This record gives sequence, structure tokens and C-alpha cells, in this order.
Amino acid sequence: MLEKLDLDLIFHLVREAGFSSCRFYAERTLTTEFEIEDKDNKSRHHESGGLSIELKKEGNQTLFTFRTNQFSTQSVLNLLGLPQGETLDKNIPAPTIASSLTMGKKLQNLQLLIRRINLENSLTKPISFWFREKKQKYQWAQSPGEIKSGETELGEARFQIESSYKGKPLNFSHHLSSGSLDDLWTQLQSLLSQIQKRIKLGSSEQWPLPEGPLPVGWSSQSLAKLADCFLRGFEGDLVLKDFSYLNSLSLPLDYHFSIQEKEPPLSQDIDHEGSSRKSILIFDGQKPKGLATDKKVASEFSISSTGHSRRESFERPSTISFWHPVMRGNREVDSVLSLMSEGIWVEELDIQDLDLITGTVTLYFSQLNLVHQGAIGESVQPFSWTVSLLELLASLTHFSQDKSTTGLFHTKQKQRILTEYTTPSALSLSINLPGSVPKNHYW
Repeated sequence: MLEKLDLDLIFHLVREAGFSSCRFYAERTLTTEFEIEDKDNKSRHHESGGLSIELKKEGNQTLFTFRTNQFSTQSVLNLLGLPQGETLDKNIPAPTIASSLTMGKKLQNLQLLIRRINLENSLTKPISFWFREKKQKYQWAQSPGEIKSGETELGEARFQIESSYKGKPLNFSHHLSSGSLDDLWTQLQSLLSQIQKRIKLGSSEQWPLPEGPLPVGWSSQSLAKLADCFLRGFEGDLVLKDFSYLNSLSLPLDYHFSIQEKEPPLSQDIDHEGSSRKSILIFDGQKPKGLATDKKVASEFSISSTGHSRRESFERPSTISFWHPVMRGNREVDSVLSLMSEGIWVEELDIQDLDLITGTVTLYFSQLNLVHQGAIGESVQPFSWTVSLLELLASLTHFSQDKSTTGLFHTKQKQRILTEYTTPSALSLSINLPGSVPKNHYW
């Protein structure tokens, strides 16, 4: 990464060469991976970094991508085909990024827990576990004397469990992700404490889905996935390209929740193009109040950037995505489950398809149960359903006071972008379910 003196020199020589503007983006990333396959453990540590340089002349724009383990003024000038000038050519040592995790102790404990689960359950294969943490520091500059710095961290963990029931294979996968490594370990511990229950539920008889209008309860993680689909329509570049349902939405809406971008930590208050991240109100229940923008899209709307420029690495151009939206309900209760005398509880679902222009979504309900007098009962067979996302969200009436955070990846411009959602569990008083069994068979 470059220091102020080096950038001042490079900007000076770039402008002497006839370029009207110059932008630098530099990053340094430390990645640690850990795998558990039965009794075999593997760990890997990798440090990488690079520099993306964007130069512009009238009617022409050139982008340089520079991979390096050591940044030096001379190497950058050579890349750009510019003379060295009067400077002391020196290598700037790559910064050391200290990991906040004491991996050894925590992963040893995790290994013991996984072995215990393997021994206590009839699993076809031992649990497969994979974990990765990334800590990244980055710099952004577009003028002499101005260097903006930020940092991010990202953790991912994945479990693969193979079991069987009456000769039928029952395979489970759990994927956790978070922008906070400490939060990820908390989620891991919670998941492990519930894993026995998950295996037991999967190994029980599954009932057909009931038909007709019924109350539906949504877990916080299932609601986070619906919110993720909803907020994709609030990405400013998609709105400009007319790829968002917002372009044809009839307002005002009558929803019972609002969504606001969370205030970032001080060490992470700069996005990937040097703009300040803002805690904007995104949706107030009736109208969109804020779009996610970067500098380019903000200029199209004649507003300032909201600080939502994201990039997976220096090798990719920046794109737009939210960081950490928080959903709040207008009607909060201690527990939405306790309001249900009958109905369906949706613990987990997956997004199979999303049409952002129409707001139509295909959901795969992978883990759901019947509800009897506020208690979760029999397991229900998984099913797929294509519905209007906007109608589903409009059906939400009550929200729990307690919230949890779920990290979700989506792919945009060939990049995996992580957005975290803090959401409550929620209740829809009546949804017309596409089942095959009359509800009076169950209640």
C-alpha cells in the first residue's frame, strides 16, 4: 500500500502525462481457512494484495490492475509507463493484519463438539465442516494529499450433514456468514446447540402441507431472506437501468415495518470508493426513503453518495449493495409464536428465483412445522412456491421484539457481496397456502 508522499508524486507525474483524473484503490487481505473431515484437519493461511488504478483522458479511460506483495513507487510508475521523478524509491512493507481470533483453542473445542455429534447420531458420514475468515484493509485516493482508509472482516462457516430415515437419505447443510468474526462464533455455538434437534426433526415423519388460509410465522432468518429480495429493488444502479420493481410500484404502500441502514463502526465508515457510509432510512412502511448509491449513481440523481460502493476485491470494479439493514415492526410483541393457535412455522427457506422487475419470487420452504396453541409441532414436507414478494411482505402484521442478524451473499457483476440483515421473527395472520390436505385434518 502507498504512503502520502508516494501518491503525491504519482499524481503529479500522471497529470504531467496528460491525464485529467486518477483514482487509486489498494487493498491487503489476510485469509485463514480451516476444514474438519472426520479425523483429518486442514488449515491454510494466505496473504494477498493489489492495486487498481483508473486513469482518464478526454474521451478515453484506462484501467490498470496491479497484483503485488510489495507496493513501491517505482513499480507503479513502471506499470504506468511514467518516469520515476525525484523521489527515494523504497518498498513499502505490506501491513500486518492481526487476526482477532485465537483460532487454535476455539477450533479445538469445535472439533470436539463435532466428534460428539458424530458419535451420538446415526450419520451416514461424519459431519463435514469448513470455516474461512478474511480481514481486509483498503485505501482509496483520487487527489494528492487525500487518502481514505477502511477495513472489513468477513467470516463464513459451512456444515454438511448426511443422515437417513427409513432408508431415505436426509441431507442437511448449514451456511453461516457474518461481517463480524465474533458474531459468527456466537452463531456457530447456537447452531451446534440446536443441531441435535435439527437431525431429530429431519428423521421424523413429515406431513403434507395443509391448504387454505392459515396464519404463517416466519423465523428471523427466513424473514431476512425476504428482506434481501425486497431491498435488491432499492439498489440505485438497478433503479436507473429500470431493472427494479420500484419503477412501476403504486405508492403509498401499507406495510407494518420500516428498514434503516445501520450506523457503521468507526473503523468501517468508508466505502470502497472513499465515500462516507450513511445510516439512511430506506423504507418507512409507505414509501421508499433512500436508495443505495455510489458516486456515479448519486451524480445521476443529483445527490451525495450514500456510501454503498462495494467490491469483493481490487480485481473487480465496484458495484452497489447495502451493508447492514435493520428491520423494525410497527406492532412488536414478546413472541409471535404465542399468538398462533394454529398455522405453519417457517424456520428456513431458500430463494430459488427472483424477478426484480415484477417482484415475483420462487421460494423453497426447506424446514417448516405445524403450530398447535403456540407450540411447534409436526414437521411438514418441503415445497416450492412462486408468489408475489410484495404481497407476502404486505401480509406481515406482528413482529417480535427480539431480533437476530443473518449474513447473506448475493452475486452481482460476478462478485459475491455480503449483506447483513437484523430482523425480527414475524407473523402473517392469513396466507392462502397451496397445500393438498384440508386444514381441519390437523386442527
